[in-house]
Amino acid sequence: MARLILLLMLFAALALAIAAAATAFRALAAPAPAPMTPIREDRMPKAVRTTAYVLLLLLLAGLTSGWLGPV
Repeated sequence: MARLILLLMLFAALALAIAAAATAFRALAAPAPAPMTPIREDRMPKAVRTTAYVLLLLLLAGLTSGWLGPV
């Protein structure tokens, strides 16, 4: 059983090494990217963004403290 696990780990490491080498080769062989266009400003009003951010923080705090979510 231990040999099977070691064989599977070796196979996974080999697959990971091949994938990393292929990714590196593609990144080196790819042409230079086109220049980026300027990013547009977000049109959402600042009050809405702030409210959404505060509500997100309250939701995260409620979930991590157990106040919200399954009991």
